[in-house]
Amino acid sequence: MSALRIRPAGVQDRELVAGLLRELSPDSAYLRFQTGIGVEPAPGLVAALIPDGLRGSALLGLVDDRLVAHGLWVRVGASPVAEIGIVVADAQQGQGIGTRIASALIADLAARGIDRVEVFASATNVAVTRMVARQAPHAVRDRDGATVTYAFATPPRRVAVRTVA
Repeated sequence: MSALRIRPAGVQDRELVAGLLRELSPDSAYLRFQTGIGVEPAPGLVAALIPDGLRGSALLGLVDDRLVAHGLWVRVGASPVAEIGIVVADAQQGQGIGTRIASALIADLAARGIDRVEVFASATNVAVTRMVARQAPHAVRDRDGATVTYAFATPPRRVAVRTVA
């Protein structure tokens, strides 16, 4: 497999994101969105996956210029908390792409002053459970029936310190 390239998403990427959603299996779509999205994703859904920058941000994962992953973070109200969501094309699942997108999202939101992350998923989403266990082992897990929310702090921001002579 060629190298994964991660870049910010913009409104010009709506059709690209819609194409990724069209290709998802019903199981993958359900695990990401907790509902069926149908054969043709609604324009409102696609637009919501590319937030305006003030309330969130989206990243795309590309291999050979083919979109294979989408991730986003969105602020939870006015608080310094953001929810993240990731989807990886069926054929590329299990290759670490979701973890790389998650790391890039968390770095981005931490740089913007967000200090807590929430991940909402189906309790049966093994990929999310494993990813959170590896990347945020101290996450607080709150199960509510068929869903679970993980919450954890973003890593501390690194600030460059210049010595003055």
